[in-house]
Order: sequence, then structure tokens, then C-alpha cells
Amino acid sequence: MAQKGTGKHRLGEPTLTASDWAEGALQLIADKGLGALTVSTLAARLGVTKGSFYWHFQGRSELLAAALARWEQRATTDAIKGLNAVTDYRRRLELMLDAASQPPRSRSLYAALAEAAEDPVVRRVLDRVASQRIAYLESCYRNLDFSPALARSYAVLAYAAYRGLLQLAHEAPAALPTEWSSYADVSRTALVPKVVPKHGASRRAPRRRHK
Repeated sequence: MAQKGTGKHRLGEPTLTASDWAEGALQLIADKGLGALTVSTLAARLGVTKGSFYWHFQGRSELLAAALARWEQRATTDAIKGLNAVTDYRRRLELMLDAASQPPRSRSLYAALAEAAEDPVVRRVLDRVASQRIAYLESCYRNLDFSPALARSYAVLAYAAYRGLLQLAHEAPAALPTEWSSYADVSRTALVPKVVPKHGASRRAPRRRHK
């Protein structure tokens, strides 16, 4: 699968930039897993020689770092920048939940990276991405007057639901919902309540009156 480069033309053809190699690495990881990422495999997939790789990177580890940085930027900074254009915090949450409630692919980049979480480089990036996403969700709930504890709990629950869906798509796709519109409605109702819940109200036992 040769990939068109975005760099300067050489012999009438555009060359591959470092960003092209990093993007190709992400696509390969999503399709085949982290273990499939080698310079030889990626070069063949991109339709170029290994020699062109070394114009940009010293080796696989440097390529992986660049690819993960590219994904992290896209998954956090770029996504948050787009959401910040929406001034209504409830609408922000609805947009995030609607996006997270779409039918996932059987293979996704996030799922492939999660499988490789034992790799310390991958684990650190996954941790940063999850932490930033949860923190952003939490800030949206806080701006809807949720208490700090409830905002944190709802943020973690919302993100866990998203991660769990990706994992199900990979491990047990037959268990996924058949009516996705209903799933999205249930998710939105559960995670964006119209009335802000009061922390601890449901657990407070009635006081006993002493006779």
C-alpha cells in the first residue's frame, strides 16, 4: 500500500516527510498491532526503501516516539481546542458522549495501543491522554455545578464507558448494542442528567427519632 508523500518533489514524485512516516506508523499499529511496527515492514507498506527512513529517524524507537506524539496531540490538544469553541458545557458533554457512542471498529488505534501498554513508552502516553481527557470531562461537569467529587466520578465513568466499548469491539463484538441510537440515548441520559445530582443524597439514611 504505497502512500503519497507530502514532502518536496524528487524525480517528479513527492517525498515522504517525518510526519508521513509517523502517520504511516500509526496506521500500521492500528491494523496490525505494535509488534508489527518495524522499519522494513513500514517501508514496504509505504512503497519506499528503508534508506529514506533514515533521513528522518535514527531507528524504530525514535519513529515510535514521533508517532505517539502525533496521536497524543490529535487526541488531546486538537480535540479540546475544537470542543472549546462550543460555549455550552452541557452541549460539550453531549458531543463527546455522542462521538464515544458510535459503533467502534473491530480494530482501533486506541485498542491496539492499550494492548501494548506494557511498553513503558506507550504506557506513559496512554496515561497522559487518559488523564487529560478525564480532566477535561471533569471540568465540564464542574462548570455544570457538579460537586468536585461527583464531577470526578462522572468523568471517570464516562471515560470508562468509552474505553470499555472499544475493548468490547475487539474482544466480543457480538456483545455490542444492535440499536446504536438507543445506546447513545441511554448514555446521554445516564451521563448528562438534566438535574444536577446532590452528592450523597441517595445514600443518606433517615434519622431515627428517639422516643
